[in-house]
Amino acid sequence: MKKIFTIILLFAALSSKAQVLQNGGFESWTNLLFFYEPQGYVTTNYASVLLGGGGLPRPNVSRNTTIKNSGTYSARLESYAANVGDTSGIPGAMVTGTLDLANATILPGFAYSNRPSEFRGFYNYTQGNRPDSGLITVLFTKYDSIAGPFNVVGATFVTLSQTPATGMQSFNVPIFYTQEVAPDTAIIVISTSSAFTGEFDTSALANAPVGSLLYIDDLSFFGSVGIEKIDDLLEAQVYPNPTTNNINVNFYIADNSFANIDLFSIDGKLVYSEKRDLLKGNQNINLEFNDLTNGIYQLSIQTALGTIRKKINILK
Repeated sequence: MKKIFTIILLFAALSSKAQVLQNGGFESWTNLLFFYEPQGYVTTNYASVLLGGGGLPRPNVSRNTTIKNSGTYSARLESYAANVGDTSGIPGAMVTGTLDLANATILPGFAYSNRPSEFRGFYNYTQGNRPDSGLITVLFTKYDSIAGPFNVVGATFVTLSQTPATGMQSFNVPIFYTQEVAPDTAIIVISTSSAFTGEFDTSALANAPVGSLLYIDDLSFFGSVGIEKIDDLLEAQVYPNPTTNNINVNFYIADNSFANIDLFSIDGKLVYSEKRDLLKGNQNINLEFNDLTNGIYQLSIQTALGTIRKKINILK
Protein backbone atom coordinates (compact mmCIF):
# COMPACT_ATOMS: atom_id res chain seq x y z
CA MET A 1 0.00 0.00 0.00
CA LYS A 2 1.50 3.31 -1.07
CA LYS A 3 1.67 5.92 1.69
CA ILE A 4 0.71 9.38 0.45
CA PHE A 5 0.96 11.43 3.64
CA THR A 6 1.79 10.43 7.18
CA ILE A 7 -0.48 12.06 9.74
CA ILE A 8 1.40 12.22 13.01
CA LEU A 9 -1.33 11.11 15.43
CA LEU A 10 -2.74 7.90 16.85
CA PHE A 11 -6.15 7.91 15.21
CA ALA A 12 -6.04 8.30 16.40
CA ALA A 13 -12.65 29.27 33.33
CA LEU A 14 -14.26 29.80 29.86
CA SER A 15 -17.11 31.84 28.45
CA SER A 16 -20.36 30.05 27.66
CA LYS A 17 -20.45 31.82 24.28
CA ALA A 18 -19.51 30.15 21.01
CA GLN A 19 -15.75 29.91 20.52
CA VAL A 20 -15.07 30.69 16.87
CA LEU A 21 -12.48 28.39 15.30
CA GLN A 22 -9.73 29.65 13.03
CA ASN A 23 -11.39 29.74 9.60
CA GLY A 24 -14.36 27.81 11.00
CA GLY A 25 -16.59 29.76 8.61
CA PHE A 26 -14.32 28.92 5.63
CA GLU A 27 -14.01 32.53 4.55
CA SER A 28 -10.22 32.42 4.03
CA TRP A 29 -8.77 30.52 1.06
CA THR A 30 -5.31 30.44 -0.54
CA ASN A 31 -4.96 30.49 -4.33
CA LEU A 32 -2.58 27.65 -5.27
CA LEU A 33 -2.93 28.28 -9.02
CA PHE A 34 -4.82 25.07 -9.86
CA PHE A 35 -7.19 25.20 -6.89
CA TYR A 36 -8.05 27.13 -3.74
CA GLU A 37 -7.12 25.60 -0.39
CA PRO A 38 -8.93 26.53 2.88
CA GLN A 39 -6.47 28.23 5.20
CA GLY A 40 -5.60 26.11 8.21
CA TYR A 41 -6.51 22.82 6.49
CA VAL A 42 -4.81 20.19 4.34
CA THR A 43 -7.14 18.60 1.78
CA THR A 44 -7.33 15.79 -0.78
CA ASN A 45 -6.88 18.31 -3.61
CA TYR A 46 -3.33 16.99 -4.02
CA ALA A 47 -4.43 13.36 -4.31
CA SER A 48 -4.66 12.97 -8.10
CA VAL A 49 -1.00 13.96 -8.54
CA LEU A 50 0.34 12.22 -5.46
CA LEU A 51 -1.40 8.95 -6.33
CA GLY A 52 0.72 8.80 -9.46
CA GLY A 53 -2.01 9.36 -12.03
CA GLY A 54 -0.25 12.37 -13.49
CA GLY A 55 -1.83 15.53 -14.81
CA LEU A 56 -3.05 18.53 -12.86
CA PRO A 57 -4.60 18.18 -9.40
CA ARG A 58 -8.32 17.49 -9.62
CA PRO A 59 -9.71 19.60 -6.75
CA ASN A 60 -12.47 17.91 -4.77
CA VAL A 61 -12.44 20.43 -1.91
CA SER A 62 -13.46 23.91 -3.02
CA ARG A 63 -15.04 27.14 -1.86
CA ASN A 64 -18.77 27.43 -2.51
CA THR A 65 -21.09 30.44 -2.68
CA THR A 66 -24.52 28.83 -3.13
CA ILE A 67 -25.11 26.37 -0.28
CA LYS A 68 -23.90 28.06 2.91
CA ASN A 69 -25.07 29.18 6.35
CA SER A 70 -23.53 32.66 6.47
CA GLY A 71 -20.78 34.80 4.99
CA THR A 72 -19.46 34.50 1.45
CA TYR A 73 -18.25 30.89 1.33
CA SER A 74 -18.75 27.40 2.68
CA ALA A 75 -16.48 24.41 2.03
CA ARG A 76 -17.63 21.93 -0.65
CA LEU A 77 -16.23 18.38 -0.53
CA GLU A 78 -16.86 15.79 -3.26
CA SER A 79 -16.04 12.10 -3.72
CA TYR A 80 -14.97 11.45 -7.31
CA ALA A 81 -13.68 8.63 -9.52
CA ALA A 82 -9.99 8.73 -10.37
CA ASN A 83 -10.71 6.87 -13.62
CA VAL A 84 -13.73 6.81 -15.95
CA GLY A 85 -16.09 4.01 -14.97
CA ASP A 86 -14.81 3.56 -11.40
CA THR A 87 -17.57 3.02 -8.83
CA SER A 88 -15.28 3.84 -5.90
CA GLY A 89 -12.91 6.74 -5.70
CA ILE A 90 -11.26 9.51 -3.74
CA PRO A 91 -13.23 11.01 -0.83
CA GLY A 92 -13.38 14.72 -0.33
CA ALA A 93 -11.48 15.20 2.93
CA MET A 94 -9.62 17.79 4.93
CA VAL A 95 -7.78 17.93 8.25
CA THR A 96 -6.73 20.93 10.27
CA GLY A 97 -2.98 21.37 10.10
CA THR A 98 -0.12 22.19 7.78
CA LEU A 99 1.51 20.29 4.93
CA ASP A 100 5.22 19.58 4.66
CA LEU A 101 5.50 18.59 0.99
CA ALA A 102 9.24 17.95 1.17
CA ASN A 103 8.74 15.20 3.74
CA ALA A 104 5.24 14.11 2.62
CA THR A 105 3.96 14.79 6.12
CA ILE A 106 0.86 16.42 7.54
CA LEU A 107 1.33 18.12 10.90
CA PRO A 108 -2.24 17.95 12.18
CA GLY A 109 -4.16 20.29 14.43
CA PHE A 110 -3.88 23.79 15.81
CA ALA A 111 -2.93 25.14 19.23
CA TYR A 112 -5.91 24.98 21.56
CA SER A 113 -6.01 24.85 25.38
CA ASN A 114 -9.72 25.27 26.22
CA ARG A 115 -12.13 22.47 27.17
CA PRO A 116 -15.41 23.18 25.32
CA SER A 117 -18.53 21.17 26.12
CA GLU A 118 -20.05 21.14 22.62
CA PHE A 119 -19.07 21.10 18.95
CA ARG A 120 -21.45 22.90 16.56
CA GLY A 121 -21.78 23.59 12.86
CA PHE A 122 -23.88 23.45 9.71
CA TYR A 123 -23.86 20.97 6.82
CA ASN A 124 -25.59 19.68 3.71
CA TYR A 125 -24.97 16.10 2.55
CA THR A 126 -25.94 14.05 -0.50
CA GLN A 127 -24.72 10.45 -0.69
CA GLY A 128 -23.22 9.13 -3.91
CA ASN A 129 -23.72 5.93 -5.87
CA ARG A 130 -24.23 3.79 -2.73
CA PRO A 131 -25.25 4.39 0.89
CA ASP A 132 -22.76 6.32 2.98
CA SER A 133 -22.54 9.29 5.32
CA GLY A 134 -20.16 12.14 5.93
CA LEU A 135 -18.06 12.20 9.07
CA ILE A 136 -16.39 14.80 11.28
CA THR A 137 -14.02 13.63 14.00
CA VAL A 138 -12.68 16.05 16.61
CA LEU A 139 -9.74 15.12 18.86
CA PHE A 140 -8.29 17.10 21.76
CA THR A 141 -4.72 16.05 22.48
CA LYS A 142 -1.91 16.89 24.88
CA TYR A 143 1.78 16.09 24.81
CA ASP A 144 2.77 13.28 27.16
CA SER A 145 6.34 12.08 27.71
CA ILE A 146 5.20 8.45 27.52
CA ALA A 147 2.20 8.49 25.18
CA GLY A 148 3.78 11.00 22.80
CA PRO A 149 2.77 14.37 21.34
CA PHE A 150 -0.80 13.39 20.50
CA ASN A 151 -2.19 11.78 23.62
CA VAL A 152 -5.99 12.03 23.21
CA VAL A 153 -7.70 13.62 26.23
CA GLY A 154 -11.11 14.38 24.66
CA ALA A 155 -13.07 13.64 21.51
CA THR A 156 -16.36 13.73 19.68
CA PHE A 157 -17.69 12.79 16.24
CA VAL A 158 -20.57 13.78 13.96
CA THR A 159 -22.13 11.40 11.44
CA LEU A 160 -23.62 13.50 8.62
CA SER A 161 -26.63 11.82 7.03
CA GLN A 162 -28.64 12.67 3.91
CA THR A 163 -30.27 16.12 3.86
CA PRO A 164 -32.54 18.00 1.42
CA ALA A 165 -30.71 19.15 -1.70
CA THR A 166 -30.65 22.80 -0.64
CA GLY A 167 -30.18 24.62 2.64
CA MET A 168 -28.01 23.83 5.63
CA GLN A 169 -28.82 21.65 8.65
CA SER A 170 -27.31 22.36 12.06
CA PHE A 171 -25.60 19.87 14.34
CA ASN A 172 -24.66 20.11 18.01
CA VAL A 173 -22.84 17.26 19.75
CA PRO A 174 -21.34 16.91 23.24
CA ILE A 175 -17.59 16.56 23.72
CA PHE A 176 -16.38 13.82 26.05
CA TYR A 177 -13.15 13.98 28.05
CA THR A 178 -11.17 11.04 29.39
CA GLN A 179 -8.43 12.86 31.32
CA GLU A 180 -8.45 15.64 33.90
CA VAL A 181 -6.10 17.88 31.93
CA ALA A 182 -6.37 20.76 29.48
CA PRO A 183 -5.42 19.93 25.86
CA ASP A 184 -2.73 21.72 23.91
CA THR A 185 -3.96 20.81 20.41
CA ALA A 186 -7.29 20.33 18.61
CA ILE A 187 -7.58 18.24 15.43
CA ILE A 188 -10.61 18.24 13.12
CA VAL A 189 -10.97 15.68 10.30
CA ILE A 190 -13.83 16.12 7.80
CA SER A 191 -14.77 13.66 5.04
CA THR A 192 -17.51 12.81 2.56
CA SER A 193 -17.21 9.14 3.56
CA SER A 194 -17.54 7.48 6.97
CA ALA A 195 -14.85 5.00 5.91
CA PHE A 196 -12.16 7.71 5.88
CA THR A 197 -10.53 8.10 9.31
CA GLY A 198 -7.70 10.44 8.43
CA GLU A 199 -5.03 8.24 6.84
CA PHE A 200 -3.95 9.62 3.46
CA ASP A 201 -2.86 6.37 1.76
CA THR A 202 -3.81 4.61 -1.46
CA SER A 203 -6.41 2.39 0.20
CA ALA A 204 -8.21 5.18 2.04
CA LEU A 205 -8.15 7.34 -1.10
CA ALA A 206 -9.75 4.74 -3.36
CA ASN A 207 -12.82 3.31 -1.58
CA ALA A 208 -15.33 6.15 -1.26
CA PRO A 209 -18.70 5.99 -3.05
CA VAL A 210 -18.49 8.21 -6.12
CA GLY A 211 -20.64 11.35 -6.22
CA SER A 212 -21.07 12.11 -2.51
CA LEU A 213 -21.28 15.85 -1.77
CA LEU A 214 -20.73 17.56 1.58
CA TYR A 215 -21.02 21.26 2.35
CA ILE A 216 -19.65 22.51 5.72
CA ASP A 217 -19.94 25.94 7.33
CA ASP A 218 -19.61 27.84 10.61
CA LEU A 219 -17.86 25.27 12.81
CA SER A 220 -17.49 26.34 16.45
CA PHE A 221 -16.88 25.12 19.98
CA PHE A 222 -19.29 26.13 22.75
CA GLY A 223 -19.38 26.18 26.53
CA SER A 224 -16.81 24.73 28.91
CA VAL A 225 -16.11 21.69 31.05
CA GLY A 226 -14.12 22.23 34.23
CA ILE A 227 -11.44 19.71 35.09
CA GLU A 228 -13.22 18.88 38.33
CA LYS A 229 -16.28 17.76 36.34
CA ILE A 230 -14.58 14.96 34.43
CA ASP A 231 -16.25 11.59 35.05
CA ASP A 232 -14.51 8.31 35.70
CA LEU A 233 -15.41 6.02 32.82
CA LEU A 234 -16.96 2.68 33.75
CA GLU A 235 -16.20 -0.36 31.61
CA ALA A 236 -19.31 -1.94 30.11
CA GLN A 237 -20.47 -4.40 27.47
CA VAL A 238 -23.23 -3.29 25.11
CA TYR A 239 -24.99 -5.81 22.84
CA PRO A 240 -26.34 -6.33 20.28
CA ASN A 241 -24.75 -3.41 18.51
CA PRO A 242 -25.91 -2.68 15.80
CA THR A 243 -29.43 -3.34 17.05
CA THR A 244 -32.95 -3.15 15.65
CA ASN A 245 -34.65 -1.76 18.74
CA ASN A 246 -33.16 -2.90 22.08
CA ILE A 247 -29.77 -3.27 23.77
CA ASN A 248 -28.34 -4.82 26.93
CA VAL A 249 -25.75 -2.98 29.00
CA ASN A 250 -23.67 -5.10 31.37
CA PHE A 251 -21.32 -3.59 33.97
CA TYR A 252 -20.27 -3.81 37.61
CA ILE A 253 -20.81 -1.13 40.25
CA ALA A 254 -19.17 -1.26 43.66
CA ASP A 255 -21.93 0.46 45.67
CA ASN A 256 -25.60 1.41 45.50
CA SER A 257 -26.20 4.30 43.11
CA PHE A 258 -28.59 6.16 40.87
CA ALA A 259 -28.37 5.85 37.07
CA ASN A 260 -29.25 8.69 34.69
CA ILE A 261 -29.67 7.06 31.26
CA ASP A 262 -29.63 9.38 28.24
CA LEU A 263 -29.43 8.76 24.49
CA PHE A 264 -28.41 11.53 22.09
CA SER A 265 -28.84 11.71 18.32
CA ILE A 266 -25.92 12.68 16.07
CA ASP A 267 -26.97 16.33 16.17
CA GLY A 268 -26.85 16.35 19.98
CA LYS A 269 -30.60 16.13 20.66
CA LEU A 270 -31.80 14.13 23.67
CA VAL A 271 -34.06 11.38 22.25
CA TYR A 272 -34.38 9.04 25.25
CA SER A 273 -34.04 9.53 29.00
CA GLU A 274 -34.86 7.63 32.19
CA LYS A 275 -33.63 7.25 35.77
CA ARG A 276 -33.08 4.03 37.70
CA ASP A 277 -31.84 2.97 41.13
CA LEU A 278 -29.01 0.42 41.14
CA LEU A 279 -27.93 -2.01 43.86
CA LYS A 280 -24.22 -2.75 44.09
CA GLY A 281 -22.96 -5.67 42.04
CA ASN A 282 -23.31 -6.82 38.44
CA GLN A 283 -25.83 -4.87 36.37
CA ASN A 284 -27.78 -5.94 33.27
CA ILE A 285 -29.85 -3.05 31.95
CA ASN A 286 -32.18 -3.66 29.00
CA LEU A 287 -33.17 -0.61 26.97
CA GLU A 288 -35.81 -0.49 24.22
CA PHE A 289 -35.71 2.10 21.43
CA ASN A 290 -38.76 1.10 19.38
CA ASP A 291 -39.59 4.65 18.26
CA LEU A 292 -36.14 5.63 17.00
CA THR A 293 -35.08 5.72 13.36
CA ASN A 294 -31.92 4.25 11.85
CA GLY A 295 -28.73 6.07 12.75
CA ILE A 296 -25.80 6.55 15.11
CA TYR A 297 -26.56 7.54 18.72
CA GLN A 298 -24.49 8.33 21.82
CA LEU A 299 -25.49 6.48 25.01
CA SER A 300 -24.61 7.99 28.41
CA ILE A 301 -25.28 6.23 31.72
CA GLN A 302 -24.21 8.47 34.60
CA THR A 303 -23.85 6.98 38.09
CA ALA A 304 -22.43 8.21 41.39
CA LEU A 305 -19.27 6.19 40.70
CA GLY A 306 -18.66 6.99 37.05
CA THR A 307 -20.16 7.22 33.59
CA ILE A 308 -20.64 4.82 30.69
CA ARG A 309 -20.45 6.30 27.19
CA LYS A 310 -21.03 4.13 24.14
CA LYS A 311 -21.83 4.64 20.44
CA ILE A 312 -25.05 2.82 19.46
CA ASN A 313 -25.96 1.93 15.86
CA ILE A 314 -29.70 1.39 15.27
CA LEU A 315 -30.35 -0.49 12.03
CA LYS A 316 -33.90 -1.75 11.40
